[in-house]
Amino acid sequence: MLRYRAVLFDLDGTLVDSYAALTDAVNFAVRQHGIGDLSPQTIRSYVGEGLEVLMQRVFAGGIPDGAIESFERRYDAICCEQSRVLDDVEPTLAELEACGVAMAVCTNKPTAFSKKILESLGLTRFFRDIVGPDLAGARKPARQHVLRTLEATGCAAAQALFVGDMPIDVQAARNSGLDVAVVATGSSSPSVLHAAAPDHYLDHLADLVQVVRPGAIA
Repeated sequence: MLRYRAVLFDLDGTLVDSYAALTDAVNFAVRQHGIGDLSPQTIRSYVGEGLEVLMQRVFAGGIPDGAIESFERRYDAICCEQSRVLDDVEPTLAELEACGVAMAVCTNKPTAFSKKILESLGLTRFFRDIVGPDLAGARKPARQHVLRTLEATGCAAAQALFVGDMPIDVQAARNSGLDVAVVATGSSSPSVLHAAAPDHYLDHLADLVQVVRPGAIA
């Protein structure tokens, strides 16, 4: 009855809203180097391709010595208290688990931070693995990152669905032979996500249950 036996999830903007924590930590780092605070909207637009790319954008390409360490120190201190589970996430994960779907997280956030946040929010129990680029040796949209995450599910790419909130997630799935669903709960607008041509567009994350298990009662 399952259309997909495995589901891989992006983290930020898909399962969790941690933009407040990211804004706090970025601005903590820039202040150490005599730069004024960036707006939450600007920082939000920089997120999605990993920590190094984020900091390159923040510092316009030249990351000062110690800036990443300043970010990491502050983010480690506040990432849990300033992150929240997005709407529909926990019941949707519980329903997929009850259907026997194998799930994992494929994120460009460092693995240690990802695990810490998901543990604090009570979501770790749903996932076979949580894989950041440091574990995969590559970052989305690289095929290597997605397939390293997929290994934990024991499923083939043709049996799996990637779920994200940005065009980079669509690209990652296409690079890896997975179908992809998107939801506009992160930094990308519905029009941008539609233009990326995903296999499935979700108005709400809860709609994922019908995609994975057609005929299921939402």
